[in-house]
Amino acid sequence: MNTDPLKIFVNTPDCNFVMPYIRRRLPEAVFVDSPREADRCVTVAQDRSAVDCRPGGLGLHCPAIVGTGMNGKPWTLACAIAGGRLYHVAGNEARMSVIHATDVAEAVALALDDSGSYTLTDLANPTVTQLSEALSRRIDNRRIYTLKPFWAKMLMPRSLYTAVTTDAVSDGSEFAEKFNFKPSPVTTYLTTHVYDDESL
Repeated sequence: MNTDPLKIFVNTPDCNFVMPYIRRRLPEAVFVDSPREADRCVTVAQDRSAVDCRPGGLGLHCPAIVGTGMNGKPWTLACAIAGGRLYHVAGNEARMSVIHATDVAEAVALALDDSGSYTLTDLANPTVTQLSEALSRRIDNRRIYTLKPFWAKMLMPRSLYTAVTTDAVSDGSEFAEKFNFKPSPVTTYLTTHVYDDESL
């Protein structure tokens, strides 16, 4: 019986910050630098066009990943909160699909023996207001003021106003149903997780 550790090639073209989470979740695996050396190939990307699902490989499209070192829209929101540039827009119900990097790593572990392309979300699709409030908890409980749309549009950078008032929702149900995947809502994770020296 072959007892050699599983060799995995993980491609993270726009979200390298998820690699420590994946390595922690799969401590027995050997992570290699080339798909030619690998027993399994996985791509994790926030941009759907970057999901390289090579034959026999696993491709995971994660529209927006929250975690230490994050980038993309969650990072834009966090920076705007920290800089006092973000406002809640009264009546805004725009939603976005997100997932925490911890659950991305769990998804890789669950589907490692599978192939194909899937979308990952936390299945909650919080409003941008809810996500911003949860992020603010990690930024010294920075207060976010609510403004009427006219004033919010006047005071916020145009790109930021558009980002917080536009739906960005994807369907992650296929992966969840196939692999019995039960991610934690990002807003819950951010507001309840106890961060310590072992946390990423």
